[in-house]
Amino acid sequence: MTGFLRFLSIALGVYALTNVYILRRAFQGLAGLGWPESLLRLLLLFWVLAFPAGRISERVLPWAGFSRFLVLTGSFYLGVMATSLFLFLGCDVALLAGRAFPAMPLFGHSGPVPVSIRRGVLLFVALATTVIVIAGTLNSLFPRTREAVVEFSRGWGKPLRVVYFSDLHMGPLVGNGRVRDLVKRVNALKPDLVLLGGDIVDEDVSRLAEEKMAEALGQLSPRIGCFAVSGNHEYYAGEKEAVSYLESAGIRVLRDEAVTVEGRLVIAGRKDRASVRFGEKRKPLLELLKEVPGNLPVLLLDHQPVSLKEAEAAGVDLQLSGHTHNGQLFPFNLVTGRLFEVSRGWKVLGRTTVLVSSGVGTWGPPMRTSAAPEIWFLELRFPGES
Repeated sequence: MTGFLRFLSIALGVYALTNVYILRRAFQGLAGLGWPESLLRLLLLFWVLAFPAGRISERVLPWAGFSRFLVLTGSFYLGVMATSLFLFLGCDVALLAGRAFPAMPLFGHSGPVPVSIRRGVLLFVALATTVIVIAGTLNSLFPRTREAVVEFSRGWGKPLRVVYFSDLHMGPLVGNGRVRDLVKRVNALKPDLVLLGGDIVDEDVSRLAEEKMAEALGQLSPRIGCFAVSGNHEYYAGEKEAVSYLESAGIRVLRDEAVTVEGRLVIAGRKDRASVRFGEKRKPLLELLKEVPGNLPVLLLDHQPVSLKEAEAAGVDLQLSGHTHNGQLFPFNLVTGRLFEVSRGWKVLGRTTVLVSSGVGTWGPPMRTSAAPEIWFLELRFPGES
């Protein structure tokens, strides 16, 4: 609990400081507009407070519709905030240059920045943010199906058709309609296996049950079955309840265990790294795979793409991960690119191939500007014939 409170304090502090800066720049551009200035100030303040107010009210107020409105409104503001922050910072750099070079077009000035330039900056930031947010929202609504062939060096039999997706984040922003559309797309690929890479739920599962999302997810119909692992958000939502909810949809959740399908492929699933913070133990990968037949290829589901050399050392043939969203919003993909050995896409380590998906849903702002949502359709090929 202490760690969570520390994280919450830091997050709220960053949120507050960021918005102090954004509101200061916005109010400077609104100065002198009369009654529209007062109205726009109030609207901006409401928008800033909507997300934290919505998260608090959904826990203490019976009016779920009002809480959901605040959360949805505030979630869009998170994208507006992230986008406008960097646009305002860029304009401030240009204004500093304009002070040094007064003849500079648009930003050139001497002394205090004129109100006319401040209004021009605000208008530019508002228009650019609107275009980016609309484009990012539309981008998030249309997952791309990406195809790849993976050739194993061991095993036998006909190729297996596998659909893999991660980071669905079922909740107020990814509702029943989105889940049903996803299920239709997956089923249309006629997979042998469907694999889910964690962060499938984003909320207390009691809210998901109200919208019958398990029933929607339960319509997945692969020939062999559905397997999943938990992500950090399953632990935030209550891991036992989340696992039970997913299993009610016919999805087998692997919690530090391995299964063999059709006698020719091992699917291993690890508890998420967040499990340690919640008082659980996480098996070392070598221990998890110690009884796996050496002649079968191993496919590992591990939500967070960290310690990839551990998978290589354990003889994993294919690791499927998610978690990063590839930053979800530009320029945060530059951050995830530094934090993770693979933020999105493929990497080969010896005989181990790693695929990190950018995810199919969204967390926080319901938009994507650094990567498209994606569903992976994999053909797993084996060297021997059955």
